[in-house]
Amino acid sequence: MPETTAPREAKIVSIILRSIGIDECEPQVIVQILEFLYKYSVDVMEDALLYAEHNERKIINVDDIKLALQSKVGKYFVPPPPKSFIEDIAKQVNAKPLMINEQDNLIKIPPQTISLLAQEYSIDENKEHKNIN
Repeated sequence: MPETTAPREAKIVSIILRSIGIDECEPQVIVQILEFLYKYSVDVMEDALLYAEHNERKIINVDDIKLALQSKVGKYFVPPPPKSFIEDIAKQVNAKPLMINEQDNLIKIPPQTISLLAQEYSIDENKEHKNIN
């Protein structure tokens, strides 16, 4: 979407992207970021309103927003697993030696029956063909 016709929020997202080194992107990227921002903001504000109502207040304060943000962290932003966990899994996987074909010293691919390269059709060569002429 051209920046001259883009909404103010889209221009702001574009400026933020440029500030982190992303000079070009598809227009749908900005739209997707805007959709995420809207959904996240609305969810946080709705939760903050619930927390304020629970405290018998009609006005949301900073503590309500902070609590709502903390409750959303696990839903929207999942932290990566600890490095030690990944290292343990890598050790288990790498402990198994690769299958090597001793004839040509190449790695074997899985059999055709379970391979994604397997043919999913068969040709009946005995069937008579009709001429279309």
